[in-house]
Amino acid sequence: MALDVNRWLKYAKARIDDAVGSGNRSLDRLEAEQEANAADKPWLRSSGEAPTLDEARARIEWEAQRQADQAKAEAEAAPPSSGAAPTEDTAASQAKLQLEAQEQASADRLAAIRAELGVEAPPEAPPTS
Repeated sequence: MALDVNRWLKYAKARIDDAVGSGNRSLDRLEAEQEANAADKPWLRSSGEAPTLDEARARIEWEAQRQADQAKAEAEAAPPSSGAAPTEDTAASQAKLQLEAQEQASADRLAAIRAELGVEAPPEAPPTS
């Protein structure tokens, strides 16, 4: 019987060693990923309460570059438009028309629900100014 217990203890030790080893490998991989991510971002390694001027400058430059790259990628991915680009007035008027259409559809649905339930609409409240 002692031989079986010893065998089970060896098995348990091997399982624990495997689990700990797997955890250590995973932790090492995550630490390497964080190190690689922070290589060009000194503000991530800062241990102070507030960033230094150099860290703030580096972060602003990095963010500006990231946004420029993103805008360039979006411009390249966008299909060429035919004619002139819509202006803000056009976009605002389209948004207003869409909002009015949604309000009308909502009012129609509410009227249909009230008709189905046999409930009359409440009287209009006078506007308060």
